[in-house]
Order: sequence, then structure tokens, then C-alpha cells
Amino acid sequence: MKSTPLENLQLATIQRKRLDNAYRKAEYRVTAGSDTLNFGIGHYDARTEAALRQQIPIQRDWAILTPCNPRSQEATQEMNGFYYHELRDVLAARNSLWIAAINHDPLGSWQDEPGFLIADADPLWVRDLGARFRQNAYVAARIGEPLRLIWLL
Repeated sequence: MKSTPLENLQLATIQRKRLDNAYRKAEYRVTAGSDTLNFGIGHYDARTEAALRQQIPIQRDWAILTPCNPRSQEATQEMNGFYYHELRDVLAARNSLWIAAINHDPLGSWQDEPGFLIADADPLWVRDLGARFRQNAYVAARIGEPLRLIWLL
């Protein structure tokens, strides 16, 4: 039996709500020396931001993007490694400011997703990277503001 357009829309809405909930519960981590800096969607901590800015000279904004598990479909470790290295190569070729980051599920429902914190990049370029690596969303923040979820769907 074929689904109707309304049924497809309802299914997509349910899936987005499920993903939104998971993304909002995740921890977005960056290693700064011997410390791990944790960021969460909707939260702001000036001391954590200051520690981040000591690690990478952010002037205005930053984003965390993972290339792993496209469309939130679990990929093999080998494929995620391939995607990770491909994104790293793109960032290195662009000569942008970036450091490694990890998207972490504190409940352990899904594996850590390595990615990158990208500083002061053109937001349209970051959005295009997210689309290129078939991500549903990424997280971003401006200096002095809480982390926010940016949907690509």
C-alpha cells in the first residue's frame, strides 16, 4: 500500500521531533589542552567560551559539524572514517580555522560522532558543507550567545 502525501508529511514531522530531541540532549565537545569543553543547545557559559577562545581565536561565531552517519543513519566505522577525513581535507584546503570536536550522546544510544568546530566561516559555506555530507542539522553559536541548532532539512 502506497503512503499518501499527508502520511509522508506526518512521518517526517515525527522523525524530525525525535531527532530534535536527540540533538538537544547531545553534548558537543571540544578538547582544550587537558580539559574537555562541553556545549549544549540553548546553553551559554562565559567561562567555557573563554576557554574555547584560548584554544582557537574565534572573532565572531563558530559551528560544529560532523560528517558521520549521514541523515542520522548509522554508517560503518570505515565509512564514517572516510567521511571524517574527507571533511578534514576540505577544511585544510580552505585554510579555515578549525579544531576537532565530538558530538556525544550522554545516554549512550548512539556512538560518538567526530567532527570539527569551524571558526568564523561563512555561514552559507558551513551550510553547504552540512548538505554535502548529508547532515540533517549542525550546531552554531555567536560569541556571547547560546549554542543553537541549525536544521538543513
